[in-house]
Amino acid sequence: MKTLRSHGMIPVLIFISILFTIDPRPLSAQSFQLTSGNSALLLQETRNRLYETDPKRKFVFEDLIVDKTSYPFIETNISLLLGSYSFQAFNYEGQKLNYSTRGEKSSYHDCKGDVCILLTDRNILAVTNYATDWSKTSFYNEEKFSTKLGDKAAFVVTDRAVYMFNGFLSEWTRIGLESEVVTAVSNKNELALIVTSKRIFFFQLTTATSSEINVALKPIRRYEIRSNTIECFSYDRVFQYDAGKNQIAEVRTDQ
Repeated sequence: MKTLRSHGMIPVLIFISILFTIDPRPLSAQSFQLTSGNSALLLQETRNRLYETDPKRKFVFEDLIVDKTSYPFIETNISLLLGSYSFQAFNYEGQKLNYSTRGEKSSYHDCKGDVCILLTDRNILAVTNYATDWSKTSFYNEEKFSTKLGDKAAFVVTDRAVYMFNGFLSEWTRIGLESEVVTAVSNKNELALIVTSKRIFFFQLTTATSSEINVALKPIRRYEIRSNTIECFSYDRVFQYDAGKNQIAEVRTDQ
């Protein structure tokens, strides 16, 4: 009998010892939140990789070289209203400019400063505060588009060409690419710039003058647009564009 009683007390003693070793304080909810929070964070990161958070991001052009330009504050005072049968632009005076779509479908639009740009499945459209009508240019066999807007000009970069819209004159300029990569496009006030791996294009927008220089063996690393000049820096030289004279000077910096 003694043996049986001693064996029967063993489970009871084990149970009592477990009760005394358990922390009487309630479990912190923070520990559960930490685990679930990490899990949720990982899930969100996975979703961000699988799905583009901003589908319009693919239409934005980003420079491949350094931009040292100091840009002024730009106030956008033109807006768009896109309908099924027409696109409407409202300028700073409240005037409305209509464009009949004729079955065209918009894929991207943006406004900055005095310029608005709109991509459709047929044309590239633009409008400004100074225009009395929309301006358009057609494209053929183009699949990828990336855009960049200044306060007075807009750029559309494709695999075959760069389309630049002059907001002062409401005109389009097309520059065909010749086995080259576009590394920068920019606009500040009356000046505009297009840089590729082979060439530089300088523009004075109000007078519609431009200059071009070959830099195939002197790749540009950075640029700066000033009030009346543009400077593009290579490894051992700088290309200076004087808008007043519409001239380009090449100055070596290693001497």
